[in-house]
Amino acid sequence: MTSPIKVQPEPRTAPRRRAWLPSLGAAAAVVAVAAAVAVTRPPSLSATAGSAPPPATPPAAAMPTATTAAPPGTKHSPDQAPTAGEYLQALATTITATPADASTGRYAYHHLRRWVLDTTGTPAPRPNTPVVVAIEIHRWAADDGSGLGIDAQLDPDYHLTGADPNHRSTDAEFARARTIRTTYRAGQLSSPIRAPLATDPIALARQLAVDPLPDGPQATLRAIDELYTAHYVDQPVRAAVLQVLAGIDGLTIHREVTDRLGRTGVAVSLDARNTRYSLTFDPATGTLLAVEQRLIGPHDYLPVPTGLVTYYTLFVDQARRTQPN
Repeated sequence: MTSPIKVQPEPRTAPRRRAWLPSLGAAAAVVAVAAAVAVTRPPSLSATAGSAPPPATPPAAAMPTATTAAPPGTKHSPDQAPTAGEYLQALATTITATPADASTGRYAYHHLRRWVLDTTGTPAPRPNTPVVVAIEIHRWAADDGSGLGIDAQLDPDYHLTGADPNHRSTDAEFARARTIRTTYRAGQLSSPIRAPLATDPIALARQLAVDPLPDGPQATLRAIDELYTAHYVDQPVRAAVLQVLAGIDGLTIHREVTDRLGRTGVAVSLDARNTRYSLTFDPATGTLLAVEQRLIGPHDYLPVPTGLVTYYTLFVDQARRTQPN
């Protein structure tokens, strides 16, 4: 079995770090948030008369614990759980191709849904108020960074429905959203992770080291989010992603995790300060299904309960297309 690739970015001291959002070109998700709410962070976000009261603590939705079943390729007995690294290394050898892996076309197509919990800041109609902004993204990106984006943005959610760990998404959720169509010139749909993507886990780990101020191994999990947001990720790269993750200390494996579309996958999670970072994969193909950041302690600057989801992305589909449409 291949030795795990150790990925340990040097931590930095940073008491407050804003949610890291993968790039989506000129009309990035962070721009979508700014278009819906004012995102200037106030010096203090203690509850004020102009702020909505903190929502009730959401129903418990704990991440399922790891089962004792060993994955294919490991040599553990049924009652002996493999380590996270062993599980991921074995999984990397068993994943299969998807129909999209055989597709061709100059455009990498991505269909995502994303929810971000943040603050309206000030000035704003409701200043310094926790809010969830949700966006559905269809993106066709050519290798030269040109392409097409169709984004459907929901109105700001002051009830924080999208931050509930039990939230489920359907097509009806975005049926009445405001739609923005953007044509991108060459270079506008760029990513800090440059193609061609490496299939060797050591080389891929270097490509994923894009955060200029890494705050720990969770920077690699965020970079994998960026990888799937910006690129078509085929089977050899998907296997390398799992091998990179196998080298990260402190990961926990969770079996039978359900994403917001109701798809069942296997998740890896990492706790860092007040946040649990998790990635959910299809165990058959190794495709990334969902990314979540959930509060396991007090939020750095929002008066919200522990347990809320501060960031969630559904990777609904990825493919290669000959034309943007």
